Amino acid sequence: MSIAIETAEALAYLHAVEPPIIHRDVKTNNILLDNNFRVKVADFGLSRLFPVDATHVSTAPQGTPGYVDPEYHQCYQLTDKSDVYSFGVVLVELISSKPAVDITRHRHEINLANLAINKIHNHSLHELVDPEIGFESDDVVKRMVTMVAELAFQCLQAEKEMRPSMDEVLEALKTIKSGGYELREAEEEDVNATPTDDSRLLKNNHPCSPDSVVGVWPSKSTTPNTSG
Repeated sequence: MSIAIETAEALAYLHAVEPPIIHRDVKTNNILLDNNFRVKVADFGLSRLFPVDATHVSTAPQGTPGYVDPEYHQCYQLTDKSDVYSFGVVLVELISSKPAVDITRHRHEINLANLAINKIHNHSLHELVDPEIGFESDDVVKRMVTMVAELAFQCLQAEKEMRPSMDEVLEALKTIKSGGYELREAEEEDVNATPTDDSRLLKNNHPCSPDSVVGVWPSKSTTPNTSG
């Protein structure tokens, strides 16, 4: 959780400066740890300054396979939400201990993002999570990992408007770490239902936007169509 939060803090800072900076190559290999496991986000070789009044920058897609925003790849439009997508892959790596790309996996699950989305849709989160972190044996760990998986799911939405901003991701991670969602979950739980941790991911019956952690994400970083 600390690694995830410190990485999110660094990316949120980059997106908040003027002009904003889009890292464009967020991946675990670029998240360095010192001897105290403090995070240093590295490698700004692909980074782009982002025009303050623009919704996107039109540029040829660049980045590392498995982390590249699919909308950026298809439409050649770089946005701050491109970093959010890549960070979503990092979150899944942290909870699964699986590589972002693995050609030995099923063809539809070679990319970890697709694997994670499939497992969540099929209510099989336990098949994704690294068993070494205590998902099946520790209720607190299970709750936190489930919340992180939900947040990653939101970051990995194909359409950028459905993704949170890095500020929103950061605040969600801090709340998850502090246990702040537990009271809200208890208040919202239907006494006549007994949902599993996995089923809560999709409790709003919208396959592309589970909202049990963070709800609908308003788009705070877009303005009327203007290209940088």
